[in-house]
Amino acid sequence: MSVDIEEILGRELRQVADGVRVPPLPALPREAPRSPSRHWQALLVAAVVLLVVGCAVAIEAISGGSHELDPAPPPPKHGQVESDVPIPRTAPRAPYVLGQKLYVDGKRVPGDWWSVQSGPGGWLAHRAGDTWWWGKSSEAHPIEEDLIGSTAISPNGRYVGEVLGWTDEGDLTGFDTRPGGEGMGATPIELGDPAAGDPVYVRGVTDDGRVIAQGAASAVLWLPWLDGSTVDLTKTAPGQVVVASTAAGLVVTDGAEGAPYLATISDAGVITKTGDVPANDSLVISPGAQSMAWTPPGTLGGEVAEVPSLEAQRLDGSGRVTLRPPTGWGFRVESWAWEDDDYLVSPVVGDGGDGGAVERLVRCSIEAARCVLIDAP
Repeated sequence: MSVDIEEILGRELRQVADGVRVPPLPALPREAPRSPSRHWQALLVAAVVLLVVGCAVAIEAISGGSHELDPAPPPPKHGQVESDVPIPRTAPRAPYVLGQKLYVDGKRVPGDWWSVQSGPGGWLAHRAGDTWWWGKSSEAHPIEEDLIGSTAISPNGRYVGEVLGWTDEGDLTGFDTRPGGEGMGATPIELGDPAAGDPVYVRGVTDDGRVIAQGAASAVLWLPWLDGSTVDLTKTAPGQVVVASTAAGLVVTDGAEGAPYLATISDAGVITKTGDVPANDSLVISPGAQSMAWTPPGTLGGEVAEVPSLEAQRLDGSGRVTLRPPTGWGFRVESWAWEDDDYLVSPVVGDGGDGGAVERLVRCSIEAARCVLIDAP
């Protein structure tokens, strides 16, 4: 159809052009005034040229030519209102717990589960009955039975650190999650009295396998892959409390109630600030260390089981947005996790209509500034 139109328009243009008589250009007059007829002839030539150009453009637009489609409009800038940028509704790529069921790689792991944390190299999950398990696929492996409830996985999912023991003396230990990976050995650690209200926990495991454990009785940095030694953090970083290890570094506070900040830690146990993070009750940072989401201070605690919104932004401070699940749903407390640097996934709780609660999953986009229910499991 487009070829026929080109032929018709081309034929008509040739007929118009053939009918125009353009006189040859005369020699330049010395001082003679311009002839009115010549003025109109020039205008007519210009009109024909414009007509030819315009029709050529029309032919190209109708026939499609060889041009590509116009580019899509750019995504909304950070901090803008909700956009209609599509958000995938497929099941999460990372492990997740929904209705006390753990799913890894699209498969359900047997048992009832409370929570899971993961990195590209593996996952660590808390099972009902207060036991801990780990894995790289849907096959789960138990952790030592005398674990006192303190364990953590590195942001890349490669290392797991543990505190073992029930008495005043215990062991700080761990292992490599890679196939054929070896144990990290063990080092003695003072546990104090866990029943007194401030037990020693594994506060962080770095991507290179260093382990930080802190509590009322001990605050140490363990270097299992260097020489197996420990560093007393009460001397090298007095008053500094490690809250978590993330892809962007350690989250640390200056004292139990101090402002949080991002930091690195040296083999000598020196903590160096690298950036600020918002005051929060709970903070998660994306795997690529580009985005963070948090709940403001005072949001959690007590019997709070769900929250109506999360705050999110880029680590450089840009793109501040408030993420809210669809109407009628609330984020299940401290169950949210980043899939990548844009998408955050979380179980949400809603009213089942018969007085009972039901759970679904949402995927939230920091770029689109909104959340959608997704099809899972």
